[in-house]
Amino acid sequence: MHNDDRFAELDSLSDWQLENEDQDIRGFHVKSMAGEDYGTIEDMLVDKDNERVAAVRLNDGRIVAASHLDIRSDHVLYTDDEAASTPNYTKVRARD
Repeated sequence: MHNDDRFAELDSLSDWQLENEDQDIRGFHVKSMAGEDYGTIEDMLVDKDNERVAAVRLNDGRIVAASHLDIRSDHVLYTDDEAASTPNYTKVRARD
């Protein structure tokens, strides 16, 4: 079943909040295991059905799964370097 309302940005959910405010990582830099800076976290994407942050959106628009993030005191470590690479999607078109 498809539910377009399942995911939302935390900033847009005025009646939702993080249970642990120490995990509010908006504005944190995301770094690779090798120290490369991937960008800054703009917002956190909430899976409302499971009441969890499922992913974060970076300042360049990339989406990163929360399961690959390790929160540090002043940045977030991204533990899956392959998935953080820029995607190269195959083009699609409507059927004739």
